[in-house]
Amino acid sequence: MKRLLAILLAALVLVAVAGIAGYLMIAREVSRERVEESLSARLGGAVQLSGTPAVSFAQGPALMLGEVRWQGRDGRWMLTAERMSAGIDPAGLFLGEVRLSSFQLQGARLHLAGVPAEGALAGLGRDLSQLMGVPVSVAGDAISWGASEAPRLGAFTLRLSPSGEGGSLRGSVVAGDQTVEFSTTLADRGILTGTASGPVAVSVVSPLASFRMTGAVRNPEAARIEGNFDFNTSDLRGLAVRFGKTLVGEASFGALRITGDGALDFSRLVLDTARLELDGNVGEGRLGFELGSQRPRLEGTLAFEQFDLSAYLGELGSLAGVPDDTPQGDSLRDRPLSALLQAADIDLRLSANRFIAGPLSGGPSAIALLLRDGDLSLDLSETAVSGGKLEATARLKPAGDDMFDLAANAIAEKLDVRGLPSPDVVTLPQAGSLTFRLGRTGKGPTLAAILEGAGGEMQFALENATYPAGGEALARLASSTGEAGATAATSLVLDRLTGRGGMEGHEMRLSDVEALAGKHLVRLAGRLSLADFSLSLRGRLLPRPAATPAGSPAPEEPAEPQGADQGIPVLVRGTLARPSLLPDMTGVRAP
Repeated sequence: MKRLLAILLAALVLVAVAGIAGYLMIAREVSRERVEESLSARLGGAVQLSGTPAVSFAQGPALMLGEVRWQGRDGRWMLTAERMSAGIDPAGLFLGEVRLSSFQLQGARLHLAGVPAEGALAGLGRDLSQLMGVPVSVAGDAISWGASEAPRLGAFTLRLSPSGEGGSLRGSVVAGDQTVEFSTTLADRGILTGTASGPVAVSVVSPLASFRMTGAVRNPEAARIEGNFDFNTSDLRGLAVRFGKTLVGEASFGALRITGDGALDFSRLVLDTARLELDGNVGEGRLGFELGSQRPRLEGTLAFEQFDLSAYLGELGSLAGVPDDTPQGDSLRDRPLSALLQAADIDLRLSANRFIAGPLSGGPSAIALLLRDGDLSLDLSETAVSGGKLEATARLKPAGDDMFDLAANAIAEKLDVRGLPSPDVVTLPQAGSLTFRLGRTGKGPTLAAILEGAGGEMQFALENATYPAGGEALARLASSTGEAGATAATSLVLDRLTGRGGMEGHEMRLSDVEALAGKHLVRLAGRLSLADFSLSLRGRLLPRPAATPAGSPAPEEPAEPQGADQGIPVLVRGTLARPSLLPDMTGVRAP
């Protein structure tokens, strides 16, 4: 028993001596200058202290530091903290050394110099590689970047941990109403300095969106990660708002997911086997994203089995100038084109075996979108639509002083009107075939201003069109000429309706309008208001030329009437939705 007590007493004496020796050793090393020098060498960069270091043994030996300022190499970043705890390895004390083994910073604020260039990214890699060599945890309340130190992100945490030759970085940050959690795991810390290769995993997750990457650096000198990439958001419109961008209009832009295998370097991500899912539409092909020296760049080729445009028809119609209830300034057509078209460069080629646009469907179809240096070109290849064909092109070209020139053309051939949507502004026949050519040109700083003053030309031909009513009015007018066999009919059948028009602003001047129906020919000219689609046409109702018997196709150039005073003077009034054919009583006086 006495021997055991002696051993315990000797152990206590040794511990006491070691503690006193350790304290005295630490006390000799805790001058502010020596601590700053030791921390700078261990963590990298330059560490400055405002207060006097203190020693604590409450939870193991540690240095307690206040008001810490820690700046990265070349001023790339700076972190300030209200307090810092630097843990001391107890084993080192028995060897006569003070080894700082872990670091905890609280009340921190992080400031980044800005979006780093490629060379600065390499420097940040060296900083991070060194930090991952020792456990470091940071808890702070603000992150800023650029010229201003005003907080842009809220509370954040960082945890860096070594793992053999590798290491990990985990943490979270509050961005607006989202808490974003992130992690990076490296098989070798030398990956950050371009001196090693190995697996890499990155994850960024928030309630609204996520990004995950699993891959490897195979060639350290190339500084490129090859692997699988997955970006997903449940609300693309909401995500854009949180990045300070507004997707105006009422188009859906909800769920978006982009996945694929590819490669990522300092400024470019290329997915050679990309899969894109947007609002239920799925396309596969190739995609590339690049930061670029002047603006971001998106390029790719995607093929869709089916693409449903129904959710975007309102916005597409608004861009085309179709009146809607969108408040002034809340549509893309009201935004300055110089800002919109200079925001990025785009080279996209999309194809679909079948497309759906509300009640309209067709395909196969392909569209090419090219935006470079503010010059936008859009090309819709020949597409099968409603039993016919449709193709279109459009270009917005910079014209100086934030002005843009518009040139757009559309050609449709033999469209079956039964498969076309029936807008409120026009009454479509129950059957018939529609062909048209449309061209528009304009100039302005916004699409709204361009369409406001745009001019253009249109040619149209409607064949074998059947209307549920109108034949009776035509028959009554014909009977006033004393034609035999002129009887009322409840429906109107137009063998052929042709014409041309010139557009300027909110008005279309119509000329050479000819309608062949049964035994009659109507020739008209006048105007169509593009604001309310009201009609103001004047012409004559004539017997159908003998060279064109009823029921046979009309010639390209209908025969001229025998005299300008032949036929019945008529007017067409009302709107496209409810036109009226009336006798023209202009100049007629009572006997």
